[in-house]
Amino acid sequence: MRRSLAVLLGITMILSLFIPSVLAEEATLTQLYGSEITTLNYLITGNTNDFRLSAKMIDTLVEYDRYGQVQPCLAASWEVSEDGLVWTFYLREGLKWVDGGGHPAADLTAHDFEAAAKYILNAQNASVTANIVYEVVEGAKAYYDGTATPDEGKEPAPVMEWETVGVKALDDLTIQYTLAAPVPYFLSMLTYVSFMPVNEKFLAAQGENFGLATGNDTILYCGEYYLSAFSPQEKRVLTRNAENWNADRVYITTLLYLYNKESNTVGPEMYLRGEIDYVEEFDTAIAMEWLNDPVKADYICPLRPTSFYSYFYAFNFDPLFDAVYEPENWKLAANNENFRKAIYHGLDRLKAMTIIDPWNPEALIYNSVTPPSFASLNGTDYTVMGDLAPITSLGLDTFNEAKALEYRDAAKAELEAAGAAFPIKVLMPYNPTTQGWDEECQVVEQQLEALLGSGFIDIIVEAGPSTGFLSEVRRSGKYALLKCNWGPDYADPQTYTDPFSDGNTYNFMYKGMEGGFVEAYYALVADAMAITGDTEARYAAFAKAEAFLINNAVIIPVGRGTGGYLAARYDQFENPFAPFGISIYRYKGVSLLDHPVNTDEYFDCYDKWLEERAALVGE
Repeated sequence: MRRSLAVLLGITMILSLFIPSVLAEEATLTQLYGSEITTLNYLITGNTNDFRLSAKMIDTLVEYDRYGQVQPCLAASWEVSEDGLVWTFYLREGLKWVDGGGHPAADLTAHDFEAAAKYILNAQNASVTANIVYEVVEGAKAYYDGTATPDEGKEPAPVMEWETVGVKALDDLTIQYTLAAPVPYFLSMLTYVSFMPVNEKFLAAQGENFGLATGNDTILYCGEYYLSAFSPQEKRVLTRNAENWNADRVYITTLLYLYNKESNTVGPEMYLRGEIDYVEEFDTAIAMEWLNDPVKADYICPLRPTSFYSYFYAFNFDPLFDAVYEPENWKLAANNENFRKAIYHGLDRLKAMTIIDPWNPEALIYNSVTPPSFASLNGTDYTVMGDLAPITSLGLDTFNEAKALEYRDAAKAELEAAGAAFPIKVLMPYNPTTQGWDEECQVVEQQLEALLGSGFIDIIVEAGPSTGFLSEVRRSGKYALLKCNWGPDYADPQTYTDPFSDGNTYNFMYKGMEGGFVEAYYALVADAMAITGDTEARYAAFAKAEAFLINNAVIIPVGRGTGGYLAARYDQFENPFAPFGISIYRYKGVSLLDHPVNTDEYFDCYDKWLEERAALVGE
């Protein structure tokens, strides 16, 4: 029973949740963080830690409210042409950029959106989100290719003039995007970092120093907060931006982040002592101890399921790790379909997810890359459409010991014939700052080796660096098998194909996968992308491409990968909500309460939110 998790201390505490504390002139939310950002340059980054900060400091043309409904933000209004190709946005008057002291530094105009697009579409700037722009904007891909350094031995692409790109500031308050084809979900794309503005004069003055994570003076700010103080691996201070167009709805005046690499373990005790106001992603053992304590249970509640991040194990087809881990031998194994299927059917996800949520691990698991409830049509969820339907219907039965052993035997025969050495070394690193990941890796190691045999595989679990894990491990190809995640950038299943696209830094299949699979998969994705006027056909085509990826065990879907509990002095359902973009990382509209939210109160707020949202959207 959900309400048995917390023991109520008194009826007054329950009622007080719904009576917000009086807003003081200063309201500070203090929390710990254990992993430093890589950059403040929101135009190039693909790092979630960076997104979470950028979302609070840079506003977008549109945003989502607490019910998931799109709302005007920097743009006061917009219009779209009848053919769906031309989108025109009219900015609010009086928008300002501020510096790290909160002082006005420049007017924010439509030219700032054009400047951002020009920067992102210059391949020399290496923006990892450039594809979000060039896949939809007219002329953007040709322009991007013309700025790229060609591969050795290849001719450079023609250099294109900027005027050929469909991003134009018509005047100071009007920005217009012309698309290559109709994109009905275009508004949702605008809430992502790749459509944020930048002040061109400041950008040019900073040069290569723009966005360096060295202090608060390398970018300008136009969001709900500005970075008033920043000492890497010490603290960050975000202060309410009085110049923001919607500052009167920012009720928490200061966000204070204190660095502690042991934040997951020391945070709960600091919270109990009143030293911090927020603890996210509790260590599982600590969460269970609190929930079973009649007093501490009133200081903890479930973490709201806002995230549509999808988790999956990726096989690395271009291993660049040290010779001691036998990269060439691994490459032989990764390119063997029977080997991949032995791992796919041999992985007991339920056992692994028990580390994250011992009480209800089943709720975290699904079989697709695209999460359930992300997209639907006429009441039918995308994950049960077309070729995805039989995969989804398997549920937990993807774990099948008999099939795993059958594929193992077939793989062993084929790999021995190809000259592979056994056991196959499987380097599986983890980020030591992510609570429970080390234990999860150990469970996977023991479970897979016990089933498939230590003579077949040797899973090597190693801690990666606590800072820069993504750049040092995943993006550098220094792993064999790695649990990865991907969050949606816009409201369409196409967004979940991006981690596997040409040039990806997830599994590098475009570099090292053999046998024609890559070409076949990309053709399926291209076919789906070409369907713009028939949503049912488009979804069916993307389902076919996604199923092709899974049926060939190129990746192993895990599910949500995160769950758990948090301690907070605010109602999570006041936060902006969207299953894509970065709106969920903002605090606009959130008020601090005078007490922690417990599990009973959480579900009361959740039920109320569901009721209000259903009434609003007419469900």
